[in-house]
Amino acid sequence: MDLLNIYLRHETLILIPVLYFIGILLSQTPMIPTWVHSWIKVAFAIIACLLYFGFDIRSVVQGILVTGAELILRDLLHNTLFGIQEKRLARTDKKDTAK
Repeated sequence: MDLLNIYLRHETLILIPVLYFIGILLSQTPMIPTWVHSWIKVAFAIIACLLYFGFDIRSVVQGILVTGAELILRDLLHNTLFGIQEKRLARTDKKDTAK
């Protein structure tokens, strides 16, 4: 956690769950293509950091970094949870076909 604090300010960590929920809402919106979701989250994070910290290049960098942290966390969660679910389904399929 200390390495994370070197790059991200404590005040920006609240944006990680906010960006995660924005991603969930965007994924349920059929009119917006999937490839645009990350760009919307980056824009939201940059605007939020600019409004909170002021108009400075460090605010833009904080917005980009916090979006990257959210995307990595989302990928870890989804790959872990869906990976476990896929393994369970594969096991049950093998058991059903073996009978």
